[in-house]
Order: sequence, then structure tokens, then C-alpha cells
Amino acid sequence: MQEKAYLKNCLMHTRKRGKIIISVAIFLFACSTVHAADTLYFAGNIVISKKLSYSYLLRFTINPLNEVTGYSLTDAKGPNETKTKISGTYDSTNNTLTYEETSVLRSKVDLQKEDLNFVHATLKLKHNKFIETLAGNFTAMQPGKTLPTGSGEIKLINTDRVKRLIKKVDDFYARPEDRHPVHAGADTAADGFIKVFNNTARELPFTGNNIKFTIWDNGQVDGDRISVMLNGHYLLQNYTLDSVPKVIETVLPNNSIDTITVIALNEGTLPPNTGTIRIESKTEQYPIEVQAKLNEVRTIYLRRKK
Repeated sequence: MQEKAYLKNCLMHTRKRGKIIISVAIFLFACSTVHAADTLYFAGNIVISKKLSYSYLLRFTINPLNEVTGYSLTDAKGPNETKTKISGTYDSTNNTLTYEETSVLRSKVDLQKEDLNFVHATLKLKHNKFIETLAGNFTAMQPGKTLPTGSGEIKLINTDRVKRLIKKVDDFYARPEDRHPVHAGADTAADGFIKVFNNTARELPFTGNNIKFTIWDNGQVDGDRISVMLNGHYLLQNYTLDSVPKVIETVLPNNSIDTITVIALNEGTLPPNTGTIRIESKTEQYPIEVQAKLNEVRTIYLRRKK
């Protein structure tokens, strides 16, 4: 109960989960640097403890003087959703963003009954071969006070850059010779799962437009998170895998090839990310087991049977 009250007081909330589960295509490309006047959108987690974390979003602009303005959004669509104005500075030499929440723009929390705390954070911007991340520590401060009431860690990913990465992956693997076709009964292990533990792109033959995804953690649940996209649109965003299967049914457009993309948002407490997905139509069923590291992107192509 004390931890729950503390979370509400800090106005920050995030889900810490996700395990990767699909098949596969990794494309390496150079990340860009932050430019003045860019509007950037980062999403991820604000972690209070090993057991408590909530979704946390930052949208901000850096002006030519490296001044930062924008807002944070905590526990989006959750019971404690809170949008807060932020201000700070960006150190372009050390690639660090320092900011503090200054005022509440809206909140589902009854602020008259809860002590108000704001996040004060310094986050490091990093470029790896896939994406951009912002990560670092924060303290929670009451307005007008000098002593922190709590602390934790923030881990975010540039979601706009992820979308560009997915397009580059699709463009790179547009040629059939760069994909490895998998047919029913092929490339399966003794347990019946298609093992996807390398960087080779896969292509599955598929019938019809109706598709069902069943996604779960087939091993020990360790708090891994993923995002899943179909043809560039989110099916799951910042989702934490569980032993209880997540079922998604959707209708495919009339494409000859459809693209499913999975992004590893963390590696949980038992790296690497591992998970399972079952892809089904009326006539096909593909059980797939995948492993991947942090921020790796994996893709599976569904080629429509003629």
C-alpha cells in the first residue's frame, strides 16, 4: 500500500515488461543527432522499484539556445494518467537532457488528496546501431522543497526513429533473395516450434485475410517488453509479455506481402528476450520461438498464397 501511495504521489507510472516473440530481420543503420528546434517523442518506463514501474512519455522541443520545453505523460490511459509541463536544457556536448516537471496540465489523480511531487531528471541520449534512447535517474520533489521524496530510473526510446527503422528494414528485405522462406513443416525443431535465433529474415505462406496472433511468454516471466507492428501500425505498444496468452485478431489488407515487426524494448531480468507467437489463419498455423537483444528489430513476412 505504501508503494502504491508513493507512486500516486510521484505522478509517474509505467509498465515494465515485454518479451520478444516473432521472426526476424535486423537492419543496421546510422542514427541521427538531435537538432535544435526538433520536436521529439520518446516513450518507455519510469521505474520506481523492481516491482513497480509505469508508462512514461516525453514530447519536447529543443530551441537554438538548447532550451527544452514540452510535456510528460504518466500512466497514459491508466487510472493515474497525468500530463505535466516540463522545462530544462540540453547539453549537446555530453548529450544529456536535464529537465523538471513544473505544473500539472491535467490528471486523473485527485491532487487535493494526494501530495504533489514532480520529476527532476537527467537523461543520457544514446545512439546505437538501431535506435535512439534516453535513460537516466530521477528524483521526486515536492514544489518549493529541496529534499527529494523518492528516486528511480527512466528508460525511453525514440518512437519516431523506430518507425523509420521499420521502413528501412522493409526496404532492405524487399528483394525475395534477402528473405528465407519457411514452409509448413520446415525449419521446425523437435518441439514443433520454428526457432528464430539469428538475423535471417523469414517468409511464411499464408491464406486469406483473417489472421490471429497469440503472444505469450513460454518460459519464466521476467518483465520483458515489446512493441508489435503490422504494416507499420501498432498491434501492441510497450506490451509486457505474460504466461497468459494475449490474443489479437485482425483483417489483413489485400497485399501480396504483409509485414509483422517486433521491437525488443528491454531484456528483462533473464536476457536475452525470448518469447512465443502463434500465427494462424483458417488453414495455417505457425508456432514461432524467438530470441533477441535490446532494441533489435525482427520481422516476419506473410506472403499471400495465390
